[in-house]
Amino acid sequence: MALELLLMPPASPLILVVTGLLFRRTWMGRGLVVLGLLLLYVASLPMVSHALTGALEERARAVEVAPAPARVIIILAGGRRVDAPEYGADTVNHFSLERARYGAWVHRQTGLPILVSGGRVGGDEPLSEAELMQQVLTEEWGVPVRWVEDRSRNTCENALFSAELLRAEGIEHAVLVTHAVHVPRARWCFEQTGLTVSAMPTYSRRPDQQAAAGFDGRGLIPQSAALERTRFALHEYLGMVWYRFRYR
Repeated sequence: MALELLLMPPASPLILVVTGLLFRRTWMGRGLVVLGLLLLYVASLPMVSHALTGALEERARAVEVAPAPARVIIILAGGRRVDAPEYGADTVNHFSLERARYGAWVHRQTGLPILVSGGRVGGDEPLSEAELMQQVLTEEWGVPVRWVEDRSRNTCENALFSAELLRAEGIEHAVLVTHAVHVPRARWCFEQTGLTVSAMPTYSRRPDQQAAAGFDGRGLIPQSAALERTRFALHEYLGMVWYRFRYR
């Protein structure tokens, strides 16, 4: 986790800038300062962040209607808010909340039962991420959850342990709910288990808006939201490379 934070913007460009300042009397040091500032600027551009997320979303191969063989909806957790003061305890973060909300909508459209997947990533949390999503779904929205997979600590473990639960029920095909940028990595993990998944993801913005956005001068103005999208996309690209070494 710490290594990933150092590799991602804004940390990595700032490391280049600081290193360059230490050697600012040399041409290499000055070059590192310029390179670091340029990378930070590029990573903060909306046009760059949307291009990165859009490329991942196009690979999601999403379906608009759950296929007939699908017998369950799998909702993948996306993190937690630790010790949220307004709730007096941990709760779901905005990624998990978006996935849970859309998973509830898919459930109401299809009638398929729900499996929530997400463990204790830190190892000592009182409730797993799946249990936090279950609380929101059942207690706040009145949506039943049939299975709670609470052992996983990453996406490939989501797939492995979810597949174990579903195979015990004779289920081989599932609808997968997560963010569209996360689908390529998640699908690869589920493919390793042999479980078939059809993605019904939630998007950062409408795919047709992505394609028709064209050039907009505002896309050259750095924005904090764009930097977050860039980090999210780079996390997925880095994760796909790492998983192929770790789980193949």
